[in-house]
Amino acid sequence: MGFSWYTSGTTFWREGLAMDILLFLGQSLFYDSLILSSVSFIVKKKIPALKYAVAVGVSLFASLLLFLTVPILLVFVPILTIKIAFSPRNIKDLGVNLAYFYTFSAVLSGALHMLRYFVNFEYLAVVSFLFVAIIIATVISVIFMTKAKFLKKTQRLNDFERQVTLYYGDEVVKGIGFIDTGNSLIDHLTGQPVMIVPQIRTPGIEKMISLGLIKTWPLGFSVVGEDESYMLAFKPTLLLIDNKIVKDVVIALCETEFSQYDFLLQPELID
Repeated sequence: MGFSWYTSGTTFWREGLAMDILLFLGQSLFYDSLILSSVSFIVKKKIPALKYAVAVGVSLFASLLLFLTVPILLVFVPILTIKIAFSPRNIKDLGVNLAYFYTFSAVLSGALHMLRYFVNFEYLAVVSFLFVAIIIATVISVIFMTKAKFLKKTQRLNDFERQVTLYYGDEVVKGIGFIDTGNSLIDHLTGQPVMIVPQIRTPGIEKMISLGLIKTWPLGFSVVGEDESYMLAFKPTLLLIDNKIVKDVVIALCETEFSQYDFLLQPELID
């Protein structure tokens, strides 16, 4: 839809302004509601109905006012909307919510602009465009929310991973350690937290033990529903977690190999 600007003295107007405003309000209402719902879903924070209505209403009013006056200031409307809807506790929360808001808004706007570029709606009714836009926007919302949830889950898993370097004798082993929050294993002799290492990850350990180069002792542990078992425990020459030296630690050798990581870290090793 093309627009033509006319001037008469100090009066300005453009053809079809009323229709433009109605379209702008309709699209803004739909977009704001969709984006707010998406952000709420991703950050797992429910928006009370009253706050939701006020946030959308203020956003519509501010957007319309700026649309008719200073359109460039529209980029600041989401900040106001987020503050009303989510009441962020600090700058970090505000930044996270805004990042999701702006990202989803950019993806949604880009898709709809692409729709207008490839499909000529000049000869179609406005309702047809809005109908198609709503369908596409909904599909994009589902994809965006699914992808964002996956990324957040991946990030949470990454938060529990650490780079580990284990020194024993003249051997060095590097790998990924996973922080097991359910692991509270403490060595009964030293009183120190235990890092569990699959024996297959420690080449030459058996020879060092047989030659007396590494002193070991049995470390008892139990699993719910099973009898007490034992692992061989020893003190490492040096242990680095994220390049930081960890002094108070005991290494326990297990027969089972982990599938997605190399070592199992007791949470106290990270504190």
